[in-house]
Amino acid sequence: MMISYTPNMNRKMGPQTNVQIAYDDTGGAGPLVVMLPGAGDLRSEYRFITDPLVSAGYRVITADLPGHGDSPPVSRYTVGTLAAELSALVRTLDAGPAVVVATSFAPAAAVWVAAEHPDLIAGIVAISPHFTDDSSALLKLVTKAMLRGPWAGAVWARLYGGWYKAAPPADLDTEIGRLRAMLASPAARKAVRETLTADRDGVAERMARLGVPTLTVFGSADDHFSDPAATARRTAESLGGDYLIVDGAGHYPHVEQPEQVGAAVVAFVDGLR
Repeated sequence: MMISYTPNMNRKMGPQTNVQIAYDDTGGAGPLVVMLPGAGDLRSEYRFITDPLVSAGYRVITADLPGHGDSPPVSRYTVGTLAAELSALVRTLDAGPAVVVATSFAPAAAVWVAAEHPDLIAGIVAISPHFTDDSSALLKLVTKAMLRGPWAGAVWARLYGGWYKAAPPADLDTEIGRLRAMLASPAARKAVRETLTADRDGVAERMARLGVPTLTVFGSADDHFSDPAATARRTAESLGGDYLIVDGAGHYPHVEQPEQVGAAVVAFVDGLR
């Protein structure tokens, strides 16, 4: 069975559930896996590794970040904001604790929730995580300027496409089209640029209190990091878990090499049962 991304397929959100992010739910009674994409991306980021988890018996939730995709805008785009939404989602589903698979910006929120509410999180898969805020003030200003006007979609498309290094997916143009459509909205542009430039205050302290199993995944050619392999090893040590380096992959190793990463994620989640 192939699980494909369909906007609003099982969209569930709203005040009645206390969840303000849109998500798709594969259903079923299996253990819960929640997947959060990186800043500026959509829940379709996980289109290639959802099916292996479903086939292994898991109930999979893929969600859009606040202000991204089908999720409505919020007043602030911070790690704490996403952590609050993740907590509300797991509680609302009433099927936890959840294993959280998260990319780039989002793993920091997973760590935040696991430290503050350990009953909600069973484990974390951190893909290409940015746990520290290494951006200079100038770079943040440039990022905000580039993603402020109607040209933001074109700028982001060029950047995003360059983050796939060895094996860009066949549907990359389609995905970029979805991102450009999202960034046609001024509210979404604000969400993306503020999420991208959000600080990581409080994350290191919560990492020190983390008590759940983790798997860190990096692409060996990820140009977000000066030395991806060394960063992977340091990150895994900080989290007290294991790591996987995907040879040749860029910032989205689970999209470039879904068979390898999907198998590793299934094995990790299986090991928590």
